[in-house]
Amino acid sequence: MLSRKERLDDLNAVAIFVVHDQPELVRRTMLADLDVPFPIAVDIERVFYDAWGLGRGSLFATWLSPRVWLSYGRLLVRGGERYRGSGRDTLQLGGDFVIDSNGVVAYARPQRRDDRPPVAVLLRELDRASSG
Repeated sequence: MLSRKERLDDLNAVAIFVVHDQPELVRRTMLADLDVPFPIAVDIERVFYDAWGLGRGSLFATWLSPRVWLSYGRLLVRGGERYRGSGRDTLQLGGDFVIDSNGVVAYARPQRRDDRPPVAVLLRELDRASSG
């Protein structure tokens, strides 16, 4: 079975993670003990976040929603996950995007709360973008 990185390589695709915190904080918290084979871009001024229309969540949707706590609880109970700390703006929402080889957005999924699409969905969209 191909790893996700190998699958991206086969599609001639690159995953780029964009973060909005200081690099040292990201290394110490989010990336601690992880071997991430993808480039990580630091966007402290949030230029990319603004350009992609990625807003900020409400306090309720981000921290007080029972759905969020249930989701994190399931991850922790299953094992393999741990609390990695939080950055300077926990209300900043992210998103997932697939850009085709012509620079056209083939898939856009701004985050509404802790509701990221499964990796399988992103890989399917990459397949579509690379064959279309």
